[in-house]
Amino acid sequence: MFQSIRWAFNWKEWNPSEKDFTYAISCIQLEEKERLGKFVFRKDVRASLVGRLMMRKFVNEYGHIPYSNIIFVRDANNKPILKNISSSLSFNISHQGNYTVLAGETRNVKLGIDVMKFEYTGGKQLSEFFRIMNRNFSSSEWKEIKNLSLDESEQIDMFCRHWALKESYVKALGIGIVSDLRTFSFETNSGLFENSVTLDTVLYINGIKQDWLFEETLLNSHHCVAIALQENGKVPKSQKKTFDIISNDKLLVSTVPLFPQDFEYTQKYFEKKENSKL
Repeated sequence: MFQSIRWAFNWKEWNPSEKDFTYAISCIQLEEKERLGKFVFRKDVRASLVGRLMMRKFVNEYGHIPYSNIIFVRDANNKPILKNISSSLSFNISHQGNYTVLAGETRNVKLGIDVMKFEYTGGKQLSEFFRIMNRNFSSSEWKEIKNLSLDESEQIDMFCRHWALKESYVKALGIGIVSDLRTFSFETNSGLFENSVTLDTVLYINGIKQDWLFEETLLNSHHCVAIALQENGKVPKSQKKTFDIISNDKLLVSTVPLFPQDFEYTQKYFEKKENSKL
């Protein structure tokens, strides 16, 4: 029997000490550490670091692969995959808003995940923002997003929900965001709730229903998550697994440093601004 793993970590509330950060950054691969060092803001370093640690935790615990033997490489579409290890594990990560999330399966499936915070920070009138974003959604999707029965806040929520669905699907395909997102269209049929998984959203391409499963849920009232799944070209079974909000201690359990601690790297991290608003 397969297992579905759903983890979420609130990285915004994680404020590691110099000692804790130095240890954590030593537990990911050197090339990933260097990639994270290029971020301008501390928030982006932490959000991405959590994702790297989540992937290693998942592969270590559910692939039963020694921590120091886990090596990730990136495929042609820059998606992290395991190097030289044959396993039935599938996984994907995402971070946005306050959370980094991981969806993992102990079976071979196409899988993509995306998390979105319900907020609009575009600075323009919402109607103008929707006009600019027009080419990213089909006419039927815009009917859902701009439904006249929804107030402005609810329209933003629906926009974010549809965007998460789009992202999860293209990530599952492994192609990244494509140029014309109107080529595929989502139809939602139920609302989203905390501690519950919605499964009745449908994907259409050229009006034809596709054999994909979309798991959707709320982490809290401000964050939605969408997971796209397909197994051997068919709709897979779902365990309707809700997300475990994992702690810092749980994230780092069983970790092993992969290289000596780098105090100079830590100093540079703490010299960065937390975000662009500071």
